[in-house]
This record gives sequence, structure tokens and C-alpha cells, in this order.
Amino acid sequence: MYIYPVSLRYEITKAQLLIKKIPSEVKVETEKNGYQMKRHPAEMKIDNTDFFESIGIKSPEKVLEDAAVYGKQAVLKGMARRSEEKNAMLGPDGMTVAEIAAQRSYRTIQSTLDFIPKSRPEISWEEGYVDINYTKDQRNVTWTPPEIKFEYIPYSVEIYVDKWSDELEQVKKPHKNDWQLW
Repeated sequence: MYIYPVSLRYEITKAQLLIKKIPSEVKVETEKNGYQMKRHPAEMKIDNTDFFESIGIKSPEKVLEDAAVYGKQAVLKGMARRSEEKNAMLGPDGMTVAEIAAQRSYRTIQSTLDFIPKSRPEISWEEGYVDINYTKDQRNVTWTPPEIKFEYIPYSVEIYVDKWSDELEQVKKPHKNDWQLW
């Protein structure tokens, strides 16, 4: 039996398990809302109209109103006096014009005791209040879970012919207990 002598070379690459860990990622965004406050303060109202009128200080409307009332009363008093004077001149014991004029010249003085001011200012108020609107902050949480990626590279055995001889060699037939491979 003849064989060709050959020199072989081999390369073995070990199997590999590549592990890539991607950690979890948490993003927290806060949308601030807070509170809105609107206040309405207490309002004090002071009405001095009656107080000022009692001490003689009047509003223009009140002055005009009083003047109109005074004028109306003066007209009525004048009409009443004229009718009284006319009636006094008539009749058997009638008064003369001189007597009527003398009676008019004597004035009656009226005096009254009065305390100023008669009324005090009216004080009132409207209660104040505060409107508070609170909107809680919004939290937006985005969570990406962790990942583990595996990549398995299998083992490999590569055999190369390193040397090849063109010469033939004769080999004796092996015995069955020999360890050579054929």
C-alpha cells in the first residue's frame, strides 16, 4: 500500500458567549403647575351724606332740592299772608294799610337749641375673600426596562494541509493492534 506523506495543521476556535447588558433608563419630567391666587380685599364704605348735611355741607343735588322746597313754602306763605291781609282789611273793623305795615315790621324771633352734628357717618364694609386654585404638578415617568442581549459564536475546527509531498511511500499493512488511522 502506498501513501502520500502530508503534513496537516489545524486551528481550533473556542466557542464564545457574548453578553451585552443595557441598563434600565428612567426619565422623570415634571410639569410645574402650582397655584393661582386672586384676592379680593375687604372694602370699607363710609357714607357721610347725612353727617355733612347735619353740619350744613350739602351736595349740589340736596341744595337744589332744599331750595325748591323753600321756594314752594315761601310762595305758599306769601299767598296765605296776602289772603289774611285782604280779609283783615275787609269787614266792619278792618285794618288800615298802616296797621298792616306796622304788624309786618315786628318780626318774631325763633331760636332753637341744636347740637351739631345730629348724625354720624354710616360705616359699612364688604367682606374680602381670597380665591386659591391649586393644580398639582404633573410627573411624567418614562421607564425603559433593562435588556440583556446574548450572542453565541460556535466553536470551529479548521484543518489545513501544510505540506504535500509528491513522493509515494510504501507502507506495510498494519497489525490490528496498531494505533494508526487509515
